[in-house]
Amino acid sequence: MHNIEWLLLAKASWETIYIVFIASTFSVIAGSLVGLILFLTGPRQALHNKTLHHSLNLIVNITRSVPFVILMISILPLTRLLVGTTIGSNAAIVPLALAAVPFFARVCESAFSEVPYGLIETAHSLGATTFQLVTKVLIPESLPSLIRGITLTIVALIGYSTMAGAVGGGGLGELAINYGYQRFDVWVTLETVIILIVLVQLIQWWGDYLAKQRRFNSALVGGVVLSVLCAFSQGYPLLKNPEPSLRVGVTAGWPEEVMKVAQKTAAKQYGLKIEIVTFNDYVLPNTALANGNIDANIFQHVPYLEAQLKSTHAKLIPIAKTFVYPLGFYSRRIKQVTEIGANALIALPNDPSNEARSLLLLQKVGLISLKSGAGALASLKDIVANPKHLQFKLMDAAQLPRVMNDADLVALTNDFIAPAGLTIEQAVIKEGADSLYANVIAVREADKANPLVAQLVEVIHSAPVVAATQAMFPHGAAIAAWR
Repeated sequence: MHNIEWLLLAKASWETIYIVFIASTFSVIAGSLVGLILFLTGPRQALHNKTLHHSLNLIVNITRSVPFVILMISILPLTRLLVGTTIGSNAAIVPLALAAVPFFARVCESAFSEVPYGLIETAHSLGATTFQLVTKVLIPESLPSLIRGITLTIVALIGYSTMAGAVGGGGLGELAINYGYQRFDVWVTLETVIILIVLVQLIQWWGDYLAKQRRFNSALVGGVVLSVLCAFSQGYPLLKNPEPSLRVGVTAGWPEEVMKVAQKTAAKQYGLKIEIVTFNDYVLPNTALANGNIDANIFQHVPYLEAQLKSTHAKLIPIAKTFVYPLGFYSRRIKQVTEIGANALIALPNDPSNEARSLLLLQKVGLISLKSGAGALASLKDIVANPKHLQFKLMDAAQLPRVMNDADLVALTNDFIAPAGLTIEQAVIKEGADSLYANVIAVREADKANPLVAQLVEVIHSAPVVAATQAMFPHGAAIAAWR
């Protein structure tokens, strides 16, 4: 394994620890308060309040019912309000903590319910206040159950943190998606799984030990050490001398490798620091750009950008073309268009832009006809003629190479030709150099005159970046669109 991969694994492991530790701390504190209120306002308890108990109970149940992925996406505005960004490790903490609070609240309520009611009655008869009841009876008597509940919550958060990687949350989940799933590297996925297993086992062992010993001393020491490390990891970058920098969003895979060449070129020729931010879908890069979380993105063509702007009304503009990466249709058993039979199954990318792009290419060779004016917004519902009764299946772009043996034709962008073991020459149908789908550099309208953006354009058009791109896509699979 190369040193850079070890560094990536170490960085991702620390990000996971950081995310889980901060989220766990918040969720345990907030969840304990919610669970305590749920218990104390219940029947026969010190603060019995039927209305409050049932209202809080309903809120906890509703929150726990929302799948984490949906919660993570739906609270993006809140995440940005609280931490100033919707990408990165700090942004991942917000949905993780909110997801774990109701979970741990139930754990606490259950742990307190295990305390014999006779002890609670005795405390009341001796004149104990509610505070004394909590600190002298409930917590000490339920401590083993609380510790096991904390352990369970931390382990659950480790699992949730891997899903946060899908929206740029960092950590081992993002590493597994970007370098394992997207690049079809089984070893990277395996390495991240092994690290997660080891991490979970260590936490479970430590939690069981603390529960058996009924003490928190060791856990508190570990918590203090982790707090110092977390504070240092966040504060250290602020101690460095500021330098001109741009945060550029790209999709995971080969675009990131090309941007690494651009990163070195920018530093060498302009003293410009480029921070690469990777994404795993085609929606978040524009959202992040519009929100100010990145300064530019390089992943899309103009038809896709226009479709996004029509639905989001974001103030983004293309400032320069990069490359045309011809989309093509590939097959394991069909060599030419005339071999496509009736009811053939055709798999298409499920993002709106590449779906339309694929359909327009099929129309160009006469396999289908689309409604007049459909253009870059065309979808399956716009097909008005399908003489061969072709069957269509929309799928995630990264999944398409995996169904080559199951579909008659599969539409692949250049991102996924190599992972499928194919070359551009093997395309049954493909775009030409006249394609309207040239990728562009997009920025916010307010930044179009930014001199750093102008430098970025020069870097992307530089000889090293062109050479790196064409090396990844030989035989005309990457065409410089600005020439």
